[in-house]
Amino acid sequence: MTIVYLNSLRKHEILRRKQVISELFRCRKSLKSDNIKIVYSFLDSGVKLPDSSAAAVLFAVSKRTVPKAVMRNRVKRLMKEAYRLEKSILLQKKEIVGGMRENRTLCLAIIYIGGNRTLPEFASFRKEMNRLLRTLNGG
Repeated sequence: MTIVYLNSLRKHEILRRKQVISELFRCRKSLKSDNIKIVYSFLDSGVKLPDSSAAAVLFAVSKRTVPKAVMRNRVKRLMKEAYRLEKSILLQKKEIVGGMRENRTLCLAIIYIGGNRTLPEFASFRKEMNRLLRTLNGG
């Protein structure tokens, strides 16, 4: 019996392999909003994702953008939560799911680019994440 965790961000969904991350940034395509940039590509990640997983993902916040570690960690938590709640959008279209079935995984790097000096509210992160994932999904 398999339990489907649609609105969760499981450990195996986090992208960690340096080789895959390098390849992601080498063959990248990107989408950008006010505070978030998503770099994506279909890669052989070597990671077996269950059917309920939308993609392998990593979250990044640079020291230059957010100098204090406490705030960087907060931004990462906000981005992870926004992604966790909106990732079901990626499973709604056959093109994304079809790309994953060919032994290729959708790999995402979600990067905070900090459009303004103040930290945005969670609702803002979620709205931007929703819009970017819908654009990525072609709708």
